[in-house]
Amino acid sequence: MMGVLRWLHCQITDLFTAFVLPLFGALLPARLTKSLFWRLAAWPGLFPGRYPSARRSARHFYGRAGELPQTWAWTTLMEAAETWRLKLGLSPRLDVEGNWPDRPGFVAASLHYGIGTGVLWHLREAGLSPRFVFRPVARGDLPGRPILLAWYRLRTRLIERLCPAGAITTGGARQEIARTLEQGDATPVILFDAPDLEGRWQLEIGRAQLGLRAGGTRLIEQSGARTIFFHVRVDRQSGRSRLAIEALPGNDGLGTQLAARMQAVIEADPGQWLLWHGIEGLYPPRAAEADQPPAPPGGDSMPRHSDPLD
Repeated sequence: MMGVLRWLHCQITDLFTAFVLPLFGALLPARLTKSLFWRLAAWPGLFPGRYPSARRSARHFYGRAGELPQTWAWTTLMEAAETWRLKLGLSPRLDVEGNWPDRPGFVAASLHYGIGTGVLWHLREAGLSPRFVFRPVARGDLPGRPILLAWYRLRTRLIERLCPAGAITTGGARQEIARTLEQGDATPVILFDAPDLEGRWQLEIGRAQLGLRAGGTRLIEQSGARTIFFHVRVDRQSGRSRLAIEALPGNDGLGTQLAARMQAVIEADPGQWLLWHGIEGLYPPRAAEADQPPAPPGGDSMPRHSDPLD
């Protein structure tokens, strides 16, 4: 009986957090959306499994969770609302600081932070032909979560629509990125914050470290293509997104440059990093944590954010 109730709870909250609430928020003024979502994000039951996981990870890195899980839940809802705006043919609520290069052929590099879907729209509207690099969610990633699976498939179709030259998915991704950079007719968009216990890069977050995979950096260094770092943060006052664009000075030590910028972005407002719910088990436990019982199974039914270049 408890298993059935847990399953029903997941289906109802998946429906509300992926479809009902974001669709409603997409049509409200941004200030109303951000205020409504902030109140709703205070309830851990809105994201069963994911909210407790984000809270445990926050305690690992900062010693206490504070408002971080609520901010993570709020950002997740705000990001879903912007996804629905784009799906409905509306423009994103996006303010821009900085400029993209005039022509495609560069690499747009970032991390899972804030609201990123609107960046693909912005690149497309600028004539820079984005090609987002990602691993599509497979049915086996979300057992027992058909509504959440439908949501991720909807997002995949939106990504494909925003990438006129086609998104780049796993299975030959490196070769396709190399070909795109060689031809110079499109812009690969790559997120570099895939966690890994044995990662070559290390992010210093709070009082602990998180390893990251270094996938793709050597390919970009060898290509000679320019690397433009960007991130999108949700403004807590207006509810609008702020896209910051920065051209890196060169590709020497690209991994170190990207890690430093990603670390600075996360530290500025940690709760807006979207991977808090999915990194548990991908960092070494502290001595006190190692004595704690493991989290109950079946809580975090979410796909791992693996390196799309693998």
